[in-house]
Amino acid sequence: MDNLLENYLSVIEKNLKPLPISERVDIIKEIKSYIIELGKQDGLSPEEIIEKLGDPKELAKEYLGNMICNDSSFKWSKMRAVLAFYGTTGLSGMFVLPIFTVMAGGFMFCGIIAPIAGLIKAGGYLIGIDVPFVSFKIGSYSLHPLLQLPATLGLGALLYWAGKGSWKIVLKYVNTISNKKRKLDAYIP
Repeated sequence: MDNLLENYLSVIEKNLKPLPISERVDIIKEIKSYIIELGKQDGLSPEEIIEKLGDPKELAKEYLGNMICNDSSFKWSKMRAVLAFYGTTGLSGMFVLPIFTVMAGGFMFCGIIAPIAGLIKAGGYLIGIDVPFVSFKIGSYSLHPLLQLPATLGLGALLYWAGKGSWKIVLKYVNTISNKKRKLDAYIP
């Protein structure tokens, strides 16, 4: 392969560094096959191929975005891909991605912890043990320990729902930014 194309691929790989090596290798192989197809199918020169594919940093961002949006479920392992994508998004991504990604994880975690805390407080009350470090307060008013369980169940559901909503915002943002890869997929059979 031409040196110009090898340099192009190395810039893409450099921008995919936060990903595991196996995923980086798969992406580079896929782009190499695109390059080979473009050379064979259209007879394009290396310069024309690079012009057609565009900026290597942008192409890496497209692949990261596609990887994040393939599965809309929240996974902690996807956080690395979001962080790698964050590094390529520019000014808007400096605010949207970190805020909503942290909110998603934090809200979902708190949505799970709140009912557990309510269960501990209610259980402690029922067996006669005071659990002072677990409390549900509204201002200076503290709920009765048995009322804390339904309150924390409701709060936990709200927080978990807010986390899921934040994650959907992250996916929608990533999806709108990354559309070049879909264009490449449509171009090459």
